Amino acid sequence: MNKLKYITSICFFLLFLTGMNAQQNTTIIMNGTIHVGNGEVIENGVLVMEQGKIVQVGKTLSSLYKTAKIIDAKNKHVYPGLIAMNNIMGLNEIDAVRATHDYSEDGSMNPNVRSLIAFNTDSKILPTALFNGVLFTQPIPLGGTISGSSSLMKTKGWNWEDAVMKADEGIHLNWPIVENNKPEEENRGEKGIEEINNFFAEAYQYLQQSKPIFNARLSAMAGVFSGEKNLYVHANEAKSIVRAITFFKQKYPAIKLILVGAQEAYLVSEIIKSNKVPVVLGNIHRLPAHNADGIDQPYQTPGQLAKLGIIFALSQEGSWEVRNLAYLAGTAAAYGLNKEEALKAITLTPAKIMGVDQQIGSIEIGKDASIIISEGDLLDMKSSSIYMVFLSGEALDLKNEQVLLYEKYLKKYKID
Repeated sequence: MNKLKYITSICFFLLFLTGMNAQQNTTIIMNGTIHVGNGEVIENGVLVMEQGKIVQVGKTLSSLYKTAKIIDAKNKHVYPGLIAMNNIMGLNEIDAVRATHDYSEDGSMNPNVRSLIAFNTDSKILPTALFNGVLFTQPIPLGGTISGSSSLMKTKGWNWEDAVMKADEGIHLNWPIVENNKPEEENRGEKGIEEINNFFAEAYQYLQQSKPIFNARLSAMAGVFSGEKNLYVHANEAKSIVRAITFFKQKYPAIKLILVGAQEAYLVSEIIKSNKVPVVLGNIHRLPAHNADGIDQPYQTPGQLAKLGIIFALSQEGSWEVRNLAYLAGTAAAYGLNKEEALKAITLTPAKIMGVDQQIGSIEIGKDASIIISEGDLLDMKSSSIYMVFLSGEALDLKNEQVLLYEKYLKKYKID
């Protein structure tokens, strides 16, 4: 009996310690304006993070905590961590130094190339994006017809194994541009499409075999034909967009097709809508594709797609430019897109496209506590000022090389 009492008391003590440890790892954000990421806004909201997860979101606390860390977010805004798609951040360091470029391989068909193993977590660019609220990034391979596979990565980690959020989530294909006024036998675009047709037919047949002789390129296509992996088709011209959609919907309807870039999506939006193809728009801070277009056409495109109910995300191509992702959404919000819908285009929608919306993308119970607290409107370049950032519940240091240089020269040239 004494032994039973002893074991029982030990169990109760361990449970008590577990409860105390949970409360010590509990953070409560109060009085802030919570932008959930799905279109909902909670004024003077309460958010509770525990063990790296969101456990409460709402107007009031549903339970009390004695030892939790309290953050007063009065007059501040709380957002889900931003997700940057379609960029080479982490694969490119200095544009003018070729040795720091690690985003492309020789050859035309390279689905076996994996961007995640080249992802450099020590990059000086990553902290500058983190400073502006970009917590997740999709570094993509470039070059050739099929460039390789992309993965979703955290912008903070010890190495690529530590930073990976979802490995090899999609294959990237660059759709050829069909040249006008040229016979088919001389048209490089038509030859490129025929090359794609042959490769996909070969890969499909290869994957139907029970014990095929190993082929790295063809094996890398596993999961594409069934829709388990995304197929990102990079195409900007209206004709290329229509041709790509028609090709894959007719030949391989099970493929999960995602349009990337899509500068002229507004010209063929009905076709995109009827085929239910999601779009990852490229940089909208640019000149229009045609002289006849309005100067603000790139800014209007997100709003035009939203009105038709087309699923779309915003992206900032390049590497160091990714830090401006939130301001792309701000521009779209000023040209016809609802502000919360603009936020959704850089949070929840990218998460849905990449199949991680049960983990990240919005501030909801059970999801990772990857949170931004801003002293102003995150989408507004003038008022945006990041106050705190949490990645899986961990508060991150936002200092980077640019901040350190600013502080250094602020003191050096300070005039008394």
